[in-house]
Amino acid sequence: MNPALAILTAYVAKRWTLAKLRTVQDVKARQDKLLARLLDHAGANIPFYKPHAGKHFAYWPIMDKALALAHFSELNDRGVTAEQAWQVAEKSLSESNHSGRLGDLTIGTSSGTSGNRGLFVISEAERYEWLGSILARTLPDFPFIRHRVAVMMATGNALYETTEQSRRLAFGFYDLRHGIATHREAMEAFAPDVLVAPPKALRALAEQNFRIKPVHIFAGGEVLDPLDAVPVTGRYGVAPRSIYQATEGFLGMTCRCGMIHLNEDDMLIEREPVEGHPDRFVPIITDLRRRTQAMIRYRLNDILLPSPYRCACGSPLQAIERIEGRCDDIIEVSEGVTLMPDAIRAVILDAERRLEDFRFEQIGDRRFRLRLSYDAPEESEEKVTGALRALFERHGGTGFTIQTARGIHEPIAGKLRRIRRITPGAPTPQTAAT
Repeated sequence: MNPALAILTAYVAKRWTLAKLRTVQDVKARQDKLLARLLDHAGANIPFYKPHAGKHFAYWPIMDKALALAHFSELNDRGVTAEQAWQVAEKSLSESNHSGRLGDLTIGTSSGTSGNRGLFVISEAERYEWLGSILARTLPDFPFIRHRVAVMMATGNALYETTEQSRRLAFGFYDLRHGIATHREAMEAFAPDVLVAPPKALRALAEQNFRIKPVHIFAGGEVLDPLDAVPVTGRYGVAPRSIYQATEGFLGMTCRCGMIHLNEDDMLIEREPVEGHPDRFVPIITDLRRRTQAMIRYRLNDILLPSPYRCACGSPLQAIERIEGRCDDIIEVSEGVTLMPDAIRAVILDAERRLEDFRFEQIGDRRFRLRLSYDAPEESEEKVTGALRALFERHGGTGFTIQTARGIHEPIAGKLRRIRRITPGAPTPQTAAT
């Protein structure tokens, strides 16, 4: 199979599919057709699912990261064990290259926002299809215009390797583990017109005044916070767009109107409601296109707030107002009283609009820590802690303490979580309130 031709074929097919999907009913019909094919394949070829062959989809088990890793060899149709996959992945990381191959398979990992790394395996054909799909969604003028794409990430990703064989795309890879400043000369010489990086890396590029002129900027790997988007837009004159992607698949991206749309043309997304908040849900995804490693009824750890309206861009794919946080970062104010990370973020920024960065952590039972940068205004601590106390008390919180500290030290290659619960036993989303 010619890689360039395979990618171009996948690109054209995805553009055609997206153009044909005009209504929610069109999306549903496509999902039903692809789901029937997937279940037939999984029931016949994936050991873990053979006992479920012929059952209604609702009776297939719900998966999570721990269960998927524990049954890794049973969840792919090649019999690849987790040990084999980790060996390949670790070798590629230690060599600081972008290839993690086991025969004709690509092996990849993600660090995971919580530090719990994921593991995936895909075939060559799936790799070409993934690349074609992401190009169709992000660069609709490809292949008519040649692009120079700078990708900055903390781990190598063999998914992108194939594109280096295309004359219509040039890729430059920059390892975040080596910091930002070390890449200045190489990146400026490469002169990318497309930039892909985690939000805090994009912000660092802007603040360190990298002399590049991107036309498209994409934030991936972390939730794009306005605190990071503003300086990037101010420096380069381009608003960064979110790519919602994880080990589990390419889940969505921002449209031209600034809304994240879930990739329901390739994914079936069940909604597990958050108790007391029927407008929020935890996604349970089924990747309708993957075959080598099954991704069926996989519960993610994100909390999504969908838009009740159809986006002005016209897409029938579900629009998401925001990714509100992670289930294990729900803040417990007191027994049975919990707050969403986004509620904490809003109160902090409303209380002190001059803040350029912060961290808020739950460090114990009713014990919290607010950390601000050294250059934050002196009165910021009092303003923010006062607003947080008022918030907690409105929701029945009592007996809590809020420590304050100065200085934010976080490795550039680590995952950014401004609000997090670092105590064990985080509440489940079913107990969340507001």
